[in-house]
Amino acid sequence: MALERDEYEEKRCLLNMTDPEDKRANTERIPIRHVIDKLDRALAHGDTAEGMRLLDYWLREAAALGDEDGELSLASEMMGLSRRTNEKDKGLAAVARGLELLEKSGLSDTVSGATVLLNAATTKKHFGDAAGALPLYSRAERVYLARLPAGDGRLGGLYNNYASSLAETGDRKKAEEYYEKALAVMEQLGADGRTGVAVTSVNLADFYATGDDPDRDEKINAALERAWTSLDAPDAPRDGEYAFVASKCAPAFSYYGWFFAAAELEKRMREIHERN
Repeated sequence: MALERDEYEEKRCLLNMTDPEDKRANTERIPIRHVIDKLDRALAHGDTAEGMRLLDYWLREAAALGDEDGELSLASEMMGLSRRTNEKDKGLAAVARGLELLEKSGLSDTVSGATVLLNAATTKKHFGDAAGALPLYSRAERVYLARLPAGDGRLGGLYNNYASSLAETGDRKKAEEYYEKALAVMEQLGADGRTGVAVTSVNLADFYATGDDPDRDEKINAALERAWTSLDAPDAPRDGEYAFVASKCAPAFSYYGWFFAAAELEKRMREIHERN
């Protein structure tokens, strides 16, 4: 399975975005920033069960209060967390509700709205509907290209996930193009793009492994070298995101015979969780 790009910054969406002229402005609201902070702390400790408990509770509260902005923000968070915990029913329910709320909100053509579209698409793809994800990725790409500066890191995450769905649906030429576009964006981010380069490079290795290119083995190893160089860079932040990416990349390194890299990533992941 291709690795998704769904770190914290890509999940953030609708905090404090209510229009003061909107009739919902006087709706009682959930303490969204407090909830997000607690969720981040739980995930930094690797405690996905606590993260799920928080989201389940506050999604119910937001719905009960009629706080649609808060519910939309947490629905997007639920999409990402459900992928980590592999809870299909919760993930797809969050996609359905999130898209419904997004259309009502009028935010579909904003960067925040496109981030929800990206998260929904990646969740659909994760749970087996790559074809259904493609139009959502396409919508998100149009908004990002129109509203983000060239080279913004969020474009890299979009391109990586879009490429994975394209590969799964058989459009290999366009998939490879989008993997390379993702790497071009992430590599120019320096330290901030290290984990993104690793995720996309591992995906590219898997992509080559499923093809019939005569230089397949050489390309696989080149992609893995690119991934390891990025993760082993001295300036790569050793934080919760690094630990999560390490946990996803280590099995791929092991599968392709890069046993030292796999063992080193597992050690670093344990050290980060112990420190946190």
